[in-house]
Amino acid sequence: MIVKGLIFVAGLALLVTACGPASHVVQSGSAIEYARCMRTHGVANWPDPNAQGVFDKSKLTSLQLGASDARIAAAQGACRGFLPNGGSGPTAAQLQQEKEQGLEFARCVRAHGVPTFPDPGSDGRIPDPATVGIDQGSPTFQAANRACGKDRPSYIPTNAAYDAYARTH
Repeated sequence: MIVKGLIFVAGLALLVTACGPASHVVQSGSAIEYARCMRTHGVANWPDPNAQGVFDKSKLTSLQLGASDARIAAAQGACRGFLPNGGSGPTAAQLQQEKEQGLEFARCVRAHGVPTFPDPGSDGRIPDPATVGIDQGSPTFQAANRACGKDRPSYIPTNAAYDAYARTH
């Protein structure tokens, strides 16, 4: 249970920081170094992050990682320095920036033909579009997602990423 919480915090920290105006190379580099560190500290199956510096949470179970919860927790402690803010999560300013970016994206998507696209919630994040009945594979949504790409938060997949996911699930 502790490992799931730590993995969530690590993933969230990387995910949120990737939303900011900082270079994606720097953020992805931090995530890559974190992955290398985790492997060096005995979690051999720790995956590399995607291009946005985000880890696929579905691959972060102790069974898939091939390590005990204790080993994973120890590695996370040793590697925390590679996480933005030392793994303590986003700052209030980063959370506000993420919420503003999400709001701009939501407004843009609605203006491009998806009138039911939700604003960010109280946590600052846009809910999964599927949970509010939006088909991310539809031509209308994909056109809006493409048109609004400059404001798209990193946790909202590009059309290519969504299509790749949809083909395998």
